[in-house]
Amino acid sequence: MAASGPAFPEVEKIRYEGPQSKNPLAFRWYNEDEVVEGKTMKDHLRFSVVYWHTFRGTGSDPFGPGTMLRPWDDGSDSVENAQRRARVAF
Repeated sequence: MAASGPAFPEVEKIRYEGPQSKNPLAFRWYNEDEVVEGKTMKDHLRFSVVYWHTFRGTGSDPFGPGTMLRPWDDGSDSVENAQRRARVAF
């Protein structure tokens, strides 16, 4: 299996293993190849992520400072840092 990329080399592609799976990094219900109403689940359920909150936000809220530590992010507004964030996201 291919790893997810340089930011998370220890995480392999998350695959469908069925409802009996005990693997926390496996799909139990989502099977991208299963056809539902003439379309695959992959076509019905196109995953997305909110870029700012997921890759740019710090995790702060009205009760305190941010808690998210991302080893690829140096906290700067540099182009190099933005490029690293994009590589991790995509």
